[in-house]
Amino acid sequence: MARLRTGQAAPQAPDDLAANPEAVRAAVQQAPKLHRFVNTVPDWLVQAAHIVLDRYGGDAGRLWSDAPTAVELRRRLEAFPGIGQKKAAMAVEILARDLGQPLQELTGSDVAYDVHLQRVFLRTGLAEHDRVDHMVAVAPALYPDCAGALDMPAWDIGRRWCRPADPDCPACPLNTACPRLIERGSQVRGV
Repeated sequence: MARLRTGQAAPQAPDDLAANPEAVRAAVQQAPKLHRFVNTVPDWLVQAAHIVLDRYGGDAGRLWSDAPTAVELRRRLEAFPGIGQKKAAMAVEILARDLGQPLQELTGSDVAYDVHLQRVFLRTGLAEHDRVDHMVAVAPALYPDCAGALDMPAWDIGRRWCRPADPDCPACPLNTACPRLIERGSQVRGV
């Protein structure tokens, strides 16, 4: 078991996390901070450990080991405290794309609603409104087989070229196709 700087053992397995909420709190709150919500995340981790113990027999890998659909895996992930649309959508894509986790069906995967995707979708005219339900609904119309696959390119374009201020439209890979509705994406704020 890892040790905190204080010499106290940091809990690691779900049963350790569930049984030692104060050790979890101490581990999350020590410097450098693991997360900006240092008072909330420890509770989420302990609750997550209980979910893994109760629903998955203590094995977090059982969330996806039965090759669920993207929709089912997203629902399972959203059942955890602190996991919303964005984190669940990203986790499904990372598991499938980067870690090669087989899923029965990728249709129904979501884009992760974040500031980069919001700006790119609004400025290119792919989306009319800056609402999570609208952008998540638009993505499958663009790529029905795996809407979540649009997430990484939109994030990359939003981060590199379609910046909040002073977008670099001439260098953007979407330069010739983008209508440059710059003002639409200028009011985007994080969720």
